[in-house]
Amino acid sequence: MKKYVLLIACALLGLAACLSFNKFAVYEAGNWEGSGTGYNGLIRVVVETDASSIIDINVLEHNEDMLVGGEAIRDLKELVLETDSTDIDAISGATQTCEGFIYAVDNALSKARIKK
Repeated sequence: MKKYVLLIACALLGLAACLSFNKFAVYEAGNWEGSGTGYNGLIRVVVETDASSIIDINVLEHNEDMLVGGEAIRDLKELVLETDSTDIDAISGATQTCEGFIYAVDNALSKARIKK
């Protein structure tokens, strides 16, 4: 009985190690620039990554309305950093700004992703 418990524990540990290893092979560490089109034009960002996650996002340029689009960009930045993903919902009332920002971040991340 102890052999089976030990065997299962080893198998689960090995599986967990494989899953963790794959997470570390996502990005090249660095700063990556990307752009997208918002409601009022170009949105430019620099996304900082380490090997496994998004560390920071700096908005270099945007022409969005500060009350609606600017707030949406700030909120989206926090959501992307919290979830480590751009798979997030748009903010109501600022759909084009959200789409442009997410596209800009995805554009930067496409440069950071390790090609296998």
